Amino acid sequence: MSIKLLGRKRVSPQESRAAALGAARELLKTDGAAAVTLQSVAKRIGRTHANLLHHFGSAAGLQRALAEDIAQTVAASIEGAIEKRRLGQATERDVIDAMFDAFRREGAGELIGWIALTRQREALEPVIQTIDRIVRLMKAAGDERPVDRMTLGLTLLAIGDSLVGQEVARACALPRETVRQVAVTQIEALAGESLRD
Repeated sequence: MSIKLLGRKRVSPQESRAAALGAARELLKTDGAAAVTLQSVAKRIGRTHANLLHHFGSAAGLQRALAEDIAQTVAASIEGAIEKRRLGQATERDVIDAMFDAFRREGAGELIGWIALTRQREALEPVIQTIDRIVRLMKAAGDERPVDRMTLGLTLLAIGDSLVGQEVARACALPRETVRQVAVTQIEALAGESLRD
């Protein structure tokens, strides 16, 4: 993804906000959550710190907006996989893979960890709402299994994997993807049945 340098060019508030969120995403992926500051994002898009303060109010506001943006992307990916499973076009393993891939690709684990460690837990609300929506979606589709417990375990594993999965797997002398099989085993135990392939 290339960052759009805005400079002195006059743009709409929506374009400015979108450019800032794009830059924040890139900083998150390349340099980590601590690098997502108003100053660093402003520099990336050729705007001032004051300009971003106007749009987000504070660094916490930027992080909340970033969490909302990432939560929407993660939700779309997971909900798409759930819908494909419902239509018989995907397996439950595909849903698990979609969750792990979405969290890993978007840097969600690091952002969630940073927000929690800096005690800005209100910024986690978009992620919480996304998880709640996924549970309700699965229940509404008639899934009578304990989808709340399944989602809890799967989400925590996916967040942990996106945060330190590579390092922990290396310490255990296992391939990183082993955690996905652990997730399958966990869900099978909670569901009381084998997952369909």
